[in-house]
Amino acid sequence: MLGSSLDTPNGPDEQDEASIDPRWLGIGLNACERALNEFAYLTVGHPLWPALRRLGIRDDRASGRFLDALQIADVNPSGPGRFDFAAETGLKRSTFAAVVFPVFDDQGETIDVAAWDLDSGALALWRGAACMLGEENICAPRIEHDGLTVHPDALAWLRAGRTGVIILDPARARWRLAEERLVVDDLAFGRRLRDALRLPPPQVFVMANDARRAA
Repeated sequence: MLGSSLDTPNGPDEQDEASIDPRWLGIGLNACERALNEFAYLTVGHPLWPALRRLGIRDDRASGRFLDALQIADVNPSGPGRFDFAAETGLKRSTFAAVVFPVFDDQGETIDVAAWDLDSGALALWRGAACMLGEENICAPRIEHDGLTVHPDALAWLRAGRTGVIILDPARARWRLAEERLVVDDLAFGRRLRDALRLPPPQVFVMANDARRAA
C-alpha cells in the first residue's frame, strides 16, 4: 500500500527486529536470567514432562516474559529452602532434576529462580530473594473475583497456571499483603494463613519522666 512506508518508515522486517527483547539474544541478562539461560532446558521432551501432565500441570501460560516457561535443571540442595545449579557447582552427589522457573517481583522483574522437586513437593530458591511466588499477580487484573488467591503449595499454584501467590516467608510477605483481600479454598488453611500473616503490634515505650510523674 502507498501509505505503508509512512506508517512503518523502517519497513516491517526492521520493525519486527527492533521489537525483539534483546535478552533473547543474551543481551542485558541479570544473574537469574543468565542462570536459567545457561543451566536449564525446556520441559517439553524431558522425561519429567509426562509426569507434569499427569499432575495436571500443562504450562499453558503465555505471558510473553523472557524465560517464563517451565524448565528442567539438575540442582543440589544448599540449605533450608535453597538450591544451587549442579552445572555450576560440579557436584554429582544429591543431584536431582527439578522443575525450575523465574520468580518475579510486583513489577515483573526477575529477582530469583525457584526449583520444585516433583517427588517430595519441596520448593527452594536459588538466591532467597523472594518472599512469595506470584508477586507479579498482585497488580494484575483479576477476572474471577476481586481477591488475590493464595495457594497452599507449589502443586496447586502450578495447576492454576501460576495465578495467585504462594507465601514463602510470612514475616516479609505480611507487609506486602497487608491491604490485600486474600482468597483461599480451604478454611483450615485460611486460618493458618491469617495467623502467619498477622501484623505484630507496635512497640510502645514510656518516657522515664512521664513514668515518674504518673507514679
